[in-house]
Amino acid sequence: MKIHVKKFFYSALATSILLMGASSGVSANETAGNVNPQTYEAYSQQDAKYSKKAVKAISEALGMDANSQQAIAAINQLPKIKAWEYYLSRFGKKLKGNEIRQAVEDIFDIDLNYVSKNDYGSKLSIYPTPVMESVRASLNEEVTSTAKDERIMNMSKNEVMDRYIKQQDYALSGAQASLLINQIFGVNLVGISGLEGKQLAISSKGQWIVKSDRDLFILESSLDDVDVSIYAGPYLQELTGGSELPAPLIAKLTELGFTYNETEQLLYYKNPTGESVPDAFKGQLIGILLGTIAQVNG
Repeated sequence: MKIHVKKFFYSALATSILLMGASSGVSANETAGNVNPQTYEAYSQQDAKYSKKAVKAISEALGMDANSQQAIAAINQLPKIKAWEYYLSRFGKKLKGNEIRQAVEDIFDIDLNYVSKNDYGSKLSIYPTPVMESVRASLNEEVTSTAKDERIMNMSKNEVMDRYIKQQDYALSGAQASLLINQIFGVNLVGISGLEGKQLAISSKGQWIVKSDRDLFILESSLDDVDVSIYAGPYLQELTGGSELPAPLIAKLTELGFTYNETEQLLYYKNPTGESVPDAFKGQLIGILLGTIAQVNG
């Protein structure tokens, strides 16, 4: 029942309500100023979280020397969502879809092209109104017309994204681009950024997106985010000597609609509507898991 996945990925299984601090507007000077100068010598290009290309772009946005230990230390301390926004700024004021998707892959290690090609991601009957209206306009339809909605919903996610961006004259901010990605792909970059170091591994759509050696729980969703499973992570198994989930977690998630499979030792939920699990449910689920992690850590 457990899916063996190959890359780091996350499909909006967190909400910005829980993780608003991930996009806190930290300035370049504040970031650099928070790094202890005595630790600079511990950083080199090998210690950088991102590729040389990304480090160079982010350093330029921060007004720092990409080859300096100070720059690498400062960039490593940035929340991923901020690193992504700085990276995007180097493309200029006009942002094309392929540039945004490349930035997502370079910073978050999420391949949106792979998701689009395989038609993974959010399973929806219709995209949110702003997306639908822009794509309808791109097809020379009235924004309120539903005549071509079936065609729109059969488009690849990349095409929907590109048509939307073109209608906006390629003038999207980082925050707007992040929202659009969540609306079309079901990928919440703010949520992903905020889950770094939280000991919760997440896999979805055939890829990993959050993972570490100290993960207590694994949250796994299906390719279309309709099904969700929760089971013990490797670190919890190391601590407890088994795969059994904590009884309080089982109780809370059972109330949320999950069923517990004692043989597999996992909690399972399937959205009865047949659509992707909504953000409100995901946020509630993440909150329960993070609360349980806090209790396990004492």
